[in-house]
Order: sequence, then structure tokens, then C-alpha cells
Amino acid sequence: MLLADKKKQENISEYIIYIYQSEMLIRNFDFDIEKIKIHVFGNIPDEKMSEEKREEELKWYTEVIGQMKSEGLEKEGHLSYVQDEVQKLSDLSMKLLVEDEDYGAIFNAARPAIRESIQASEGLVNNPVQACLNGVFGLLLARMNGKEIPDETMEKIEHFGNVLSMLAHSYRKLGN
Repeated sequence: MLLADKKKQENISEYIIYIYQSEMLIRNFDFDIEKIKIHVFGNIPDEKMSEEKREEELKWYTEVIGQMKSEGLEKEGHLSYVQDEVQKLSDLSMKLLVEDEDYGAIFNAARPAIRESIQASEGLVNNPVQACLNGVFGLLLARMNGKEIPDETMEKIEHFGNVLSMLAHSYRKLGN
């Protein structure tokens, strides 16, 4: 099973962030599958990933490259099928805010950080779920670049993570 498929089954929020990370990696390697093959998969020992699994993952990257090109995402943006999943999470969030007190409490605890994130985006983001995803993805990028994360920022991202975790759990329970 592909890593992306496994993530989609287990935790939709992690799946979305994984795809965002894959899109970034593809852009960083100039949409060149040979560079990805060398720099990403070339460093994975054979005992960690079989040749068959390696080829399956490379085929997946090749398909994502094609999808990104066909959607004009060479410079920025996210694949439409991934953003469809974000919309499903957003719709679920709205439903849970009405129906689930526990989710409402977690969301309300995150609300100030969500609002701040949306305002900081200067109109690029207006979806609370997207703001949470962007915050967690931003943390991943900062850590990959060796940046120190202030405690205040970590508290905000923890709120984002709590919202996404509860959404992912509810999404999975609904059988999506």
C-alpha cells in the first residue's frame, strides 16, 4: 500500500499535510522524477523499502507530477482533489460545531489562533480548517529548516493539532 493511501485511511489531516509536503518536494526538485529518485529514494536502504515498493512510490510521484502540471501548480497551490478533502473537513467542522460540544470546546480554544492565522494571511486563507492545516504544515517546514519555534507559536499549533485530530477521528468514524 502506498504511504499516501495508508495516511488517507488512518488520518485525513496527516494525509493532506503529506500531500502538501510532496507538492513542495516536487517543486523543489523541479518536477524531475530522476532527482526525486536519487535524493529521496536513493537514501532509503533496501532493507527499509523493497524495490517493488520503491517503484510503486516513484510511479505515484510521477502521477502527482502530471496532476500538478495539468492543474498549473508549478509555482504554488494545491491539488484540487486534496483541497476537496479540506472542504470535506471544513463541512464536517461546521457540522460538529453544532452537534458536538467536545469539538466545540476544542475549536473555541483554537479560535483566537485561527483568527490570527487568517488575518496574517492577508486574504489568502479564510477557512478555519485550512488555517489549522497551514499552521501544522508551517511547523513541519520550520523544523525541517532547523528553525527554533517560540513557545507561543507552539501553543497555537497545538490548538490547531487538537482541532485537526478531532476532525480526523470524526472523519474516519463516518467512514469517509
